[in-house]
Amino acid sequence: MPDVNQFIADLGEDITETFVPRVEPFIHERGAAIAALAGPEVQQFTDQLIKKILAQQADPVQAFLTGLIQDLASRYRPEITGNLTTRIVNTGIEIESKDTKLELKEQKTGKTIASLDIPVFVKIQLNDFAVTLNSATVKIQDPQIGG
Repeated sequence: MPDVNQFIADLGEDITETFVPRVEPFIHERGAAIAALAGPEVQQFTDQLIKKILAQQADPVQAFLTGLIQDLASRYRPEITGNLTTRIVNTGIEIESKDTKLELKEQKTGKTIASLDIPVFVKIQLNDFAVTLNSATVKIQDPQIGG
């Protein structure tokens, strides 16, 4: 005598083989018909709903973002530190820094929130500028001694 599990498995297999081929096309046809009838109306409703929501929410979103940007701008204080070296070179001027740093600090406490090293090298091309150095004398004076 077959057990209950085998009975259910055999019945399920027969139903699947016999009725699924009839039900599946029917479901697909009904789905396509419903989509054809309701699709344009759902699309129109959705478009109107989105426009209405955006119209109602535009002012609160703008006020929120404006306040947020103002808070961000007032919270941080940017500081740029470093040394720039300027050199006069043939046909131009070079500006260079290897220790320039941008720091964002908290306005109230001065605490550094973020820091970024920024290497700087700029050459300003002056085509009509030519430098020729034949000889030079360099004298270094010590302001403490005076000599």
